[in-house]
Amino acid sequence: MALKKDKFEQMNRLLRNYMINMKHFYTELAPELDVTPQQAHTLFYIEKHAGLIQRELGDHFHLRNASVTSMVKNLERDGYIIRKADQESARIKRIFLTKKGEEKTNEVKEIFDKAYLQIIARLDERDIDAIVKGMTNINNNLKKIS
Repeated sequence: MALKKDKFEQMNRLLRNYMINMKHFYTELAPELDVTPQQAHTLFYIEKHAGLIQRELGDHFHLRNASVTSMVKNLERDGYIIRKADQESARIKRIFLTKKGEEKTNEVKEIFDKAYLQIIARLDERDIDAIVKGMTNINNNLKKIS
């Protein structure tokens, strides 16, 4: 019988393997997307949090400021986002999707949704529920420790 510690290590290996597989999954979709997976997730986040500031992106994605600056510049250069001065402080730049950014976000969502439907068609919903419950519990416990 496996020890609790061994099971936990196996779970960590499986989670790492899952993340690697998902990265490959997104990479395979990348030619269709015309944006990197990180840019796609950033566009989704900006869509939900229109008017956010650059620091909020860094905090959400746990990225260094230089990495966020580079990504924001590239998204702006490609016409997906626009930075506008805050009405109260001209030093603060708020980030919004452009029309092109909204269209790209919708296009990427459609592609992801089709791909996700192929994945979840093979999964039992009870298994998904059990994993969500377990990972929520683990994350809550990790927050208490750190």
